[in-house]
Amino acid sequence: MASSKLSTAQLQGNLRRFIIFRLFYSARFYYPVFTVLFLDYGLTLEQFAILNIVWALTIVLAEVPSGALADIVGRKRLVVFAAIMMVVEMALIVFAPIGASPFLFPLFLANRICSGLSEAAASGADEALAYDSLKALGREDDWAKILQRTTQVVSIGFFMTMILGAFAYDSNMVNGLLSAIDPQWQLSSNLVIRLPIILTLMTSFIVLGTALGFHDIDVGEDQLSDSQQLTGNFLLNPFRKIVVAAKWTINHRFVLFVILAALALDSVGRQFVVLASEYYRVIDIPVSWFGFIGAGMSLVGMVNAILSRYLVTNHSPLFNFLTLSFLLMQWLLGLGLAIPYYGVIFAVGAFAMMGMVQFQSSYYINKEVDSVHRATVLSFKGLALNLGLGFASLLYTAYVALLRAQQEGTVPEEALRDAIFLDALRGFPVYFLALFLIVLLLGRASIKPLSAVLSRR
Repeated sequence: MASSKLSTAQLQGNLRRFIIFRLFYSARFYYPVFTVLFLDYGLTLEQFAILNIVWALTIVLAEVPSGALADIVGRKRLVVFAAIMMVVEMALIVFAPIGASPFLFPLFLANRICSGLSEAAASGADEALAYDSLKALGREDDWAKILQRTTQVVSIGFFMTMILGAFAYDSNMVNGLLSAIDPQWQLSSNLVIRLPIILTLMTSFIVLGTALGFHDIDVGEDQLSDSQQLTGNFLLNPFRKIVVAAKWTINHRFVLFVILAALALDSVGRQFVVLASEYYRVIDIPVSWFGFIGAGMSLVGMVNAILSRYLVTNHSPLFNFLTLSFLLMQWLLGLGLAIPYYGVIFAVGAFAMMGMVQFQSSYYINKEVDSVHRATVLSFKGLALNLGLGFASLLYTAYVALLRAQQEGTVPEEALRDAIFLDALRGFPVYFLALFLIVLLLGRASIKPLSAVLSRR
């Protein structure tokens, strides 16, 4: 277990490593070509859909138990596990065969499971470790500043990753650059397909090295000794921890309100982000610009961080929820207009919402939660956001099916697809309004006193 007395240098090192860990963990060079890369390896669209479902289910099933485990055995161990899983997930497909092979789908299936386990293990554990380090330094009030700096660094890193990842996947650009250096230097098409994965595998080793450098912190008697961890009862401890943390969360209605508010805002914003490339196509933006738009969206995170820090330090939680809700509603209404080219401005707002929700929910939860429950409660938030997106996706799919049944045969297929997409998009404001009213009613009925959400925290 960790020493309860770490030096100031070690605690400050944890804060630096937290930013570095977040930077390189999110620096995945295959993101701009994610779907295309999987298909170019030889997977079918059906297999790709199955892999995404497996990935999401893995995160949902592992999210909360991993958070509870982090609170029991120490956050560093979960962060290191997340880094190891990232190395394994990348290695599995770096060496996967390209084309028809009986090993292709199993290797990608293992990749998605390892990726889900990594995401679940990292979620909450790294943040809890960073906040407890800040708390040990007596600088809890600087959490908003740390979040702002982290968001800005990650945004810059993501911008560069999107550009370089798209560049690395273009064989003409890669071989053109190499031939300018030496006419004999050329890469095969199969190697170019692997290039974004190879680059991400390299960054995964940086993530692992950073994780190993963390110093864990004892946060109370709730942690177990090494001898206790070897007993059979240890397998049940994460689930006992979940129950205890769940009771704590239910009894602290403000934290529950923050999680529900984050779910309402994030689920709608993220559902649009999933559909963003289709929206760009509908508003006549050339496909060649998609990567640059994605890179530009990442820079919005720098502005988000400044605005979010201002809101949490100067206004009440309720004011901030109402502000974000108002902004999201305006952006959703604007998206429904589908204005050619200029409609991308409203898409920026949907992407911005995800960052602001992440920032503000992290700020409020870490300020309120006891150290012994921190990673578990943060994992509750992660689980809620994933479930919110899943529910929104199910409703969207059902609504699209209903619209298709009503309109099929009335217009050509391509025009029908666009019409259905826009009609479904115009239903987003109605869905969010319903979520908004539910959160307000639940908050009004359960939070006593109301000053918990009306005063600056």
